[in-house]
Amino acid sequence: MSTEHEQGARMKTGASSLPALIIWWIIRCQGCLGLREGPRLLQEPPPVVSFPNSQGTSLSCTATATPSPTISWVTADGARAELVGGLRAITGNHANSTLSLLPFQPDQYRHDLHAATYRCLVSNTVGTITSRPVSVNAVVMQRFEVGVSDAAGVVGGPAVFTCDVPPTVARHVTVTSWTVDGRTLTPSTRPDGRHWVLPTGELVVQGITLTDAYTRVSCTAAHAFDPSPRSSNVARVIVTGENLLSRPQLLLRRDLVRPWTRDDLLLPCVARGHPAPTVTWYREDEARGRVGVGGSGRVQVMEGQLLVTSLRHADSGHYLCVANNSAGTDSYRVNIQVRERLSVSVEPSLQRVDLGRPTRLTCRVSGSPVNSVTWYKDGRPLPPLPRVSTYDRTLHVGQVSREDGGMYQCLARNDEDSAQAAAQVDLGDSAPVLEYRFISQTLQPGPSVSLKCIASGAPTPHVSWTLDGFPLPQHDRLVVGQYVGMGGSVVSHVNLTGVRAEDGGAYTCTATNRAGSTAHTARLNVYGPAYVRPMSVVTAVAGEQLQISCPAAGYPLAQITWSRDGRTLPVTARQNVFENGTLVVRHVQKSADGGAYTCTAQDKQGRTHSATATVQVLVPPTIIPFSFGEASEGERVQVICAVRRGDPPVTISWSKDGVPLAQDPPAGLTLRPFDQFSSAMLLVHAQAHHTGNYTCRAGNAARTASHSATLVIKVPPSWLEAPRDTSVTLGETVIIPCHAQGFPTPKVSWRRTRDDQPGQYSPILGGGMGVGVGVSANGSLVVVGARAEDEGQYLCEAANGVGGGLSALVKLTVNAPPRFDAGLQQTVSVRRGARASLVCHAHGDPPITLIWQAAHTHVHDHSVVREVAGGVRGELVLPAARMEDAGQFTCTASNTYGSDSFVVQLVVQDVPGSPHGLRVSERGSRHLSVSWLPPVTTHTPVDKYIVQYKTARASWAEGEEVGVGGDTTTARLAPLVPDTQYLVRILAANHLGSSPHSEPLQVRTEGEAPSAPPTGVRADALSPTSLRVMWDPPPPHTHHGDLLGYNVGVRRHDMGGEGTYNFSVVGVGAGGGGREVVSGLRAWVQYAVVARAYNSHGAGPLSSPVVVRTMEDVPSAPPAGVECSGGAGGSSLLVRWAPPSPTEHNGLLQGYRLTLTRLDDSTEDVEELTRMTNGREESVGGLRPWTNYSVTVAAVTRAGAGVASPDLTCTTREDVAGAPGGLRALQSGVGTAILTWLPPHPPTGVLLGYTLHHRPPHARASSQHSLHAHATSHTLTHLSHGTHQFWMTARTRVGEGPPTPTVKLTVLDQVPSGVASLGGKVVATQGEDVRLVCVTVGSPEPTPTWTIDGRRIEKNGRFSQEPDGSLMIRGVERGDRGNYTCSIHSVRKHPYVHTSTTYTLHVQVPPSAPSVHIADATSSTLTVSWAAGDTGGAAVRAWAVWWRAAMGGGSWHTRDLGRTHSRYIINDLQCGAEYQVYVTARTHVGVSPPSRPLTARTSGSPPVAPPARHVASGNRTGIWVWLGRWGDGGCPITHFTLELRRPRDTTWNTLASSLAPQEVYEVGSLRSGATFGLRLTAHNAAGATTTTVNTSTGPGGGLGAQPAGGLEEAPPNPLPADPRLLASAAASALALALTVAAAVLCLRRRAAAGRNSRTSQEDQEVEENKTNLLQQRDAYYATVRKPQPVPATLERIPGTREKETEYSEDIYPYATFQLGEGRGGGGGQDDAATAKFQTFVFQDARYGVTEGRPPTSPSRPTPNKTHGRSRSQGHGLGGPRSESEEYDSLQSDTDTEHATSSRTESSIHLDSATLENQATLHLPLDPHLATLESHPEPHATHQPRKTTTRNVHHNLIYHAPESSTSTEPSPVLERKSFPRKTDGSKVLRVGAFSNRGLHKMAASIRGATQETSLSFPKKLGHGSDSKSSDDGKYGFTRKITPPVGFSSSHNELSEAECDLEIRKKNSESDATSGAYIGHSRSQFRSYVSGRNSKDYSIKV
Repeated sequence: MSTEHEQGARMKTGASSLPALIIWWIIRCQGCLGLREGPRLLQEPPPVVSFPNSQGTSLSCTATATPSPTISWVTADGARAELVGGLRAITGNHANSTLSLLPFQPDQYRHDLHAATYRCLVSNTVGTITSRPVSVNAVVMQRFEVGVSDAAGVVGGPAVFTCDVPPTVARHVTVTSWTVDGRTLTPSTRPDGRHWVLPTGELVVQGITLTDAYTRVSCTAAHAFDPSPRSSNVARVIVTGENLLSRPQLLLRRDLVRPWTRDDLLLPCVARGHPAPTVTWYREDEARGRVGVGGSGRVQVMEGQLLVTSLRHADSGHYLCVANNSAGTDSYRVNIQVRERLSVSVEPSLQRVDLGRPTRLTCRVSGSPVNSVTWYKDGRPLPPLPRVSTYDRTLHVGQVSREDGGMYQCLARNDEDSAQAAAQVDLGDSAPVLEYRFISQTLQPGPSVSLKCIASGAPTPHVSWTLDGFPLPQHDRLVVGQYVGMGGSVVSHVNLTGVRAEDGGAYTCTATNRAGSTAHTARLNVYGPAYVRPMSVVTAVAGEQLQISCPAAGYPLAQITWSRDGRTLPVTARQNVFENGTLVVRHVQKSADGGAYTCTAQDKQGRTHSATATVQVLVPPTIIPFSFGEASEGERVQVICAVRRGDPPVTISWSKDGVPLAQDPPAGLTLRPFDQFSSAMLLVHAQAHHTGNYTCRAGNAARTASHSATLVIKVPPSWLEAPRDTSVTLGETVIIPCHAQGFPTPKVSWRRTRDDQPGQYSPILGGGMGVGVGVSANGSLVVVGARAEDEGQYLCEAANGVGGGLSALVKLTVNAPPRFDAGLQQTVSVRRGARASLVCHAHGDPPITLIWQAAHTHVHDHSVVREVAGGVRGELVLPAARMEDAGQFTCTASNTYGSDSFVVQLVVQDVPGSPHGLRVSERGSRHLSVSWLPPVTTHTPVDKYIVQYKTARASWAEGEEVGVGGDTTTARLAPLVPDTQYLVRILAANHLGSSPHSEPLQVRTEGEAPSAPPTGVRADALSPTSLRVMWDPPPPHTHHGDLLGYNVGVRRHDMGGEGTYNFSVVGVGAGGGGREVVSGLRAWVQYAVVARAYNSHGAGPLSSPVVVRTMEDVPSAPPAGVECSGGAGGSSLLVRWAPPSPTEHNGLLQGYRLTLTRLDDSTEDVEELTRMTNGREESVGGLRPWTNYSVTVAAVTRAGAGVASPDLTCTTREDVAGAPGGLRALQSGVGTAILTWLPPHPPTGVLLGYTLHHRPPHARASSQHSLHAHATSHTLTHLSHGTHQFWMTARTRVGEGPPTPTVKLTVLDQVPSGVASLGGKVVATQGEDVRLVCVTVGSPEPTPTWTIDGRRIEKNGRFSQEPDGSLMIRGVERGDRGNYTCSIHSVRKHPYVHTSTTYTLHVQVPPSAPSVHIADATSSTLTVSWAAGDTGGAAVRAWAVWWRAAMGGGSWHTRDLGRTHSRYIINDLQCGAEYQVYVTARTHVGVSPPSRPLTARTSGSPPVAPPARHVASGNRTGIWVWLGRWGDGGCPITHFTLELRRPRDTTWNTLASSLAPQEVYEVGSLRSGATFGLRLTAHNAAGATTTTVNTSTGPGGGLGAQPAGGLEEAPPNPLPADPRLLASAAASALALALTVAAAVLCLRRRAAAGRNSRTSQEDQEVEENKTNLLQQRDAYYATVRKPQPVPATLERIPGTREKETEYSEDIYPYATFQLGEGRGGGGGQDDAATAKFQTFVFQDARYGVTEGRPPTSPSRPTPNKTHGRSRSQGHGLGGPRSESEEYDSLQSDTDTEHATSSRTESSIHLDSATLENQATLHLPLDPHLATLESHPEPHATHQPRKTTTRNVHHNLIYHAPESSTSTEPSPVLERKSFPRKTDGSKVLRVGAFSNRGLHKMAASIRGATQETSLSFPKKLGHGSDSKSSDDGKYGFTRKITPPVGFSSSHNELSEAECDLEIRKKNSESDATSGAYIGHSRSQFRSYVSGRNSKDYSIKV
């Protein structure tokens, strides 16, 4: 076997020897050099990062690894964090990456970016690790204010001030200081005199005096991200006099405190009471209960506050503060959870594990608390696997597989902190695996050969090659190469150039690493003579097996033999020779088997060749076993390692615990070789460090043997840390260490000397965890809460059984600091001028010093101190107590070991003074809470306070009074009357008398929700889905404030009490009541209706339910289980069905409508049969046999037929066959004839065949011929001369049908010419090839001629006549349809022979696009109607409706519908959004092109703001924002944006950017008595609406908000003025005045013109004018009905000063109005305050219809049908009907007729977004004026969305059944949407009136109609209509009749003439002026005859 050195040397051969050597060296040394190191984090982000939006932040991640790592960032869900423009950026290189969150504006806040969790991932080829998660929180900076409230306290007691910070920023704001009368105090754990600023920010004032009432206090706070300080208002101490006996009251409490270790913690316990309470702190121990704390050391009690310094984890627990005095106790319990920063380590951090072996990783976590521990593998949470388990934070892997290698992490987390550590697991010892092996080959000499092996393993294996067990020969033709592939596999190959016979043999590749080896062998055979390669010396090991392969080459070989000493082997039983030339010798013996062995190879030709190998036998060494006995420290130890046998040279070496001793032997160890076969190890003086496992190894050339033994040295105990005398303060904790070492480990115990038996000891038990004396696990003595009895001597002993052990005696001294007696008097009360004696008594170790102190007064030298038993006693005497002496006196005792204080409260009594500062602290509707300041003139305690109150009009004798205790400064006054004025005063009283009362306080109680429901609630049904509800207001005395509106609730009555009411908000109507139309209900269902009133304080009680049922509707579901079967005889069908579900009836079922439809693909005609029936089955007769019928069934109520069932195809039964059609017989030759016929039509079953009957001449009977069913012709031969008769029958499975008429044929000698083909109807599909057969007979044979509709067919590429006479039409087109005739010209004609035949060709094509329009639109639906276009000659089988969102594109949605549908409702659409819609038709031929796409918008508008006073209202320190009062505009409100502007501030601060809809939202922590600006924006799917108001806080803040920058509201008008009526009346008056002015002007101009001579041209103009005016009389006004209003879809119109709101839908039919008076709209206040009105304009019929324009979206629901009569366009009354009239006539009631009117219905394709800002719209006066550019409207206000520019001409026809000249109102019709047009840069504006405009208007009015009716309906609530209007409701009549100027008498024609003259004179100014030209909101078609018809436009 070759060594590694030899193998490496051979790799130098060949061209790539040096690179191969480098690769081999890297492979061998990769593991030892550590070239693969997993990622390791050098820097990771902190667990929590907060940053301001104005600055941004950066997260850095730095790592190292080999190879170099890559760093990426992910979010909490594992998604990769990418670059977000302007908000998030990622920079850095491989080892360092930074994620930056850039500064952003508040409106750019994104929750997924700025409130997210990030991690950085570090990866290389070893694996991946992750940083701990970092929680990022962006803080949107906003202004805030801090405030301080007054604090009350008694003289001598404490007072606590709190710095109030808004809760929205409290997390990031810290109190930095307090200012007390100009002196600055900062937070500290120590008091500053009487003032103490706690670390948590509170200010505690101890020992309050009278002068503290004048102290001014304020706080300063700073934001963590804005260091600029915020100062609060100034507060003061409200000082009260001495109280009577009162129990303690704690002013500050804590529930849970979570400090960090090594921090200082201060727990407050501030108590007030009389006498002054004593504060005691306890710690609750499970074993010992409550234990007092607060001595010296780390835990102290200072002035009642518990201070713990340098916190430890052991300080965690529950602590109890108890305040006690003679009146009682008060306490609070606080839980201290000491947190410690988490730290994690994983052991081992690096390990190499063999495949299949188990491993474990231990996660060690320090810190607390630990909420979770999670294991990660390569950056991902470790998934659950059967072989992986976790227990006690240890990860166990049962059997390691290849995928287990990589990086493991342990992540520990709690609520505030997290930590992680990683470990690397390498797969080091996996045995090699050969992934690729070379194969055996047999070759001729000459070519090149390459042998390759690929091996993998861990570590990377090394591949070596042998040939027949020997190293490869070295020559230039052989090259060995090896490299490492991409996957870590080793690729090794042997290349042979010019292969020869001697190169043959068994090649072996062997892959080896530390884990094992594997090999592969295959032969290479090369043709040639036998050849044996030379063999080197072969080494054999004695006792083992020897195997030698003969390196024989050449092919083929006959045999291979081995011989030794001339003898052929084998010669012994231990020898074997195999056919392949392998020699095996078992149990090799050195003496018998050593020597030379010869191998001889012989080929087939008898040629031989031999080579000799020398075998050298070596004996391996054997070691005599040895062992160590027991040894103690200091003894001598010696062992000898002797080799029993083995060939020299033998090498002996020693190692300890795997480390060779020859390199670094331990001190005191000697290795001494005796001879070459033995070695001794000697320890002269054994020590503990000599303990270990010793191994002796002996090796020679054969192998290495080893033997191991363990040496254990016992060591007696010795001190590591001996105990020493120690002292401890009473109550503190002390630890006395006692640590010893030795082997085995010594056991440490403690005992204490017994006082009763000197020299005797008592054992100490316990673990040292509770209070008392105990021993810890490491042997230390622990004294917790040292007591006096713990003082004494303690003995520590350590023993391990070796030697005598150790012991030490120490003394523990317990020092006692001063303590005061618990029973001392803490409060001393004396009268003013009397003697006061204050006493204190302290105990402790002497000497003790006593000192009396007082902060409020000077302490005179009147104190006496003397020693008493166990301590000292001190007495302070005040001979004559004064008022200023009242307060706290402190007695301080101190000694060497500490100090203690005792406080005595001195109370000097006197007569009480008057309370002051009376104010309202809480105001309710039926109660008042008042507070006051105690008297400041005396310290005498107040026994009680008496609060007196009365109404403003009552006397004090009629009032009430409430008494409260003297320790209370608040009182509750109840019950009171809501919204009532009261007077309140107060006085103080004690046992000495009462004080004068305070000044009366005037206050009004709050209002409250109404206490009674509305009255007279009634409801009735308006439609199947709507109810009308009406009610009267509640009684006035139950309003409790102004009523703001009502809530109308509806719920299903048939469900009992399970359902909940759905409420809608309704405003207050005339008379205080209201009405509402509730829609969206189910048909024919009983509903319970309730109503309730609400005001600014809430909603009142519900009214009693009113039960009402909705109207019937058509059923909403088809009948179920429709089935059919054929009836008897084949001409009937029996149809059965079941009724629909009762919930879908929608009324009382009246029966069912059964519809049968027969579709024929050959025609577009549809046969339809409809029947009405009351049963559940019906037999329908009179049908065609063997025919498919489509059957549908629909349930019928009184409202009509409902949804039809899906089409069901039913087939009638077969019947007997009909007679064949068109039997024709012609003589085709001498004695032969041809008969032709057509199959029976229509078919009545499966045709089985035909029977031809033939009666020859002079025969009585006929013969029968049976013909095939597919035959249409038959030839008869051998016919005799004469007349033959023929007839034919057909038969089906039912039977034979009737015969055809008899056909006669006379057989002649001469064959007459004729056409045998029968022709008929041919139906073809466009693009098919059609062949029309024309069979002719005759002699000579005639030539047929083809014609179409009488025209001869010219032959071309598509039309060709075939040799047999047939006509071939290729690629038939629709234009090819017609009658094709084949005829012949016959010289010899026969009267009964046909000479022509005709085919009728029908060509079917795919249908054309249907005509589509939008019939209706709601907030979530669009109703699409359509009509079929050209069906292409085939019946429509189905329709497909397609739609998608117009904005942003998106995928198309589709719905397939049956052929009978002409309307479809698209549901679940987004409110107020645009959609694109088109429809396709499908026949059996194909699908039509899409219809012209329509862009339609669902109804809905931006939210509607309530009146300004209802937007918000203020309270004392905040603002209520009433979000529930907003109207949603028809689209649900998604969120609100709330902004606040503080007083004297010009900037707006965003309080909430995504505020969810709710009833009310409170903005708190505002300054009282200030006015704030609120800007509130409501958002929904249709847009956003913003309103701005000013609201004040304070007592008057609840009155409601005012418009920002607006005027105060005017007092209410006593008259019930409806602004719509006032505006309409004003506009009518203005129109009347302008008409009169125009008439006067025209008369003057006419008179002036009459004085001049008139020319013929003028006469002609006059005549034309008269003609035009007569034609205009045929025009008519149209009336429209106001539908049930939906405020969400209406255009809001600015209201009057009363803040009432109108909508564009409130404009009444006949009025014509215009906004503003300034040219161009002005934009002034007058324009802004003017209501918007609509303009109705005549349009000439010639210009009324504009084709080819795309429609826009519908803005309002449109009617299903249009009634009226249209006249022909451009003709008189008697002219032909127009295309529109064809579908829109008076009798047109079907959906199809309505849907196909592309002109009359185009008006509904309107964009509601274009209806926002246009006030008055006009049509062009002349056609050329339509191109003039309009001007933008400068004062256009809110525009929720930018609309797309469209140049649209809409044609709206409002048909009225009677003329508008009637004085009676026209019948109510359904209303259509008003079209408007907006052109981005050409916004239409309101033009100003000019003289020319006035005359145009006057002429238009005169020429339009005789009388105009202006209708003023009753003021309606939601859903009411004009039918319910009451005449004279508002003092107006229902009709306003204009003056005579509107008459159409012939006497007024001269004024029209005048108008034409004026227009002529002003023609130039018309072309250049800026007068407004545009479209009207409503267009009417006027039909005029004549050639000079003109357009007239009314502009008012």
